[in-house]
Amino acid sequence: MTIGKNRISFFTLTLIWVAFTSATAVAAASLPADRNDDVEWYPVSNNVYQLRYENHYTMFIVTDKGIVAFDPLSDEAAEHYVHAIKTVAPGQPLLAIIYSHWHTDHATGANVLRREFGNDVPIIAHERTLARLKELDDETVPLPTRTVNDKGKSLRFGNTDIELHYIGYGHTDTLLVARLPKQRLVYVVDFASRDSVGWREMPGWPLDELIAMQRRLLELDFDKVAFGHGRAGPGDRETIKRQTLYYENLLAETRTAIQEGLSEDDAVIRATHDLPQYRGWGNYRRWFQLNVRGAYRWVQENEHLPKSP
Repeated sequence: MTIGKNRISFFTLTLIWVAFTSATAVAAASLPADRNDDVEWYPVSNNVYQLRYENHYTMFIVTDKGIVAFDPLSDEAAEHYVHAIKTVAPGQPLLAIIYSHWHTDHATGANVLRREFGNDVPIIAHERTLARLKELDDETVPLPTRTVNDKGKSLRFGNTDIELHYIGYGHTDTLLVARLPKQRLVYVVDFASRDSVGWREMPGWPLDELIAMQRRLLELDFDKVAFGHGRAGPGDRETIKRQTLYYENLLAETRTAIQEGLSEDDAVIRATHDLPQYRGWGNYRRWFQLNVRGAYRWVQENEHLPKSP
């Protein structure tokens, strides 16, 4: 069987689960899932599912009135997204699409969802996401139809509450964190990942604010975290603390290197030796040394540290 533009073949495995709401058991159901290197989906909490397409993750929620879908990713990913939603909740309407932020690797694909579920499905995002996408003027990325400001917003879809929080500009000043109070879960995209290093040289990332965002995230009430990138599966509060410590260690290492007059290349060599605890993290081999270079340059540009005599 072939789905979407990528022509990715998949076969169905059956997972049996029993969900409980209050004291009443809901009947067990079969969940087919794409099983290949590029696509999978799985439950992460009560009525909450995560879909992975290649290195991106998104999330959708099944309410008693229909589905709420977060980042539609790409057109190709959205074809699988449609299949996952229709498999988990056949015949249910799509109540809303929520963009976590304006970056098109997360926001493209909404046209595919709307084609399948209705062109009038609302798209919710931060007001600056709307402004950025208007400037982009790309018809492949539908504009938000409802916006949220820095104060955030509490939404209710059927029996499910969703809080949208703006907690800082450490990745982009358009980014919203979703919190599901009932499930005690947050959805976190790009500014933190599950036991993974940052993306390449972390271009344009204000690292001090990135760390501050992660600390502000811990002020929210949650137990579980669904991520937009990183290792598969949900994390928890300790996952966020580990991520914060990674960036703190990265900055401390590069500050010391600059103060001691080490070149960028030498700082990379020493950081590779001094921070061995991250060798098992996601994307370490691809991006850790680039992270060190990015942190070195950011410290140089923003902290103006004197070199040691």
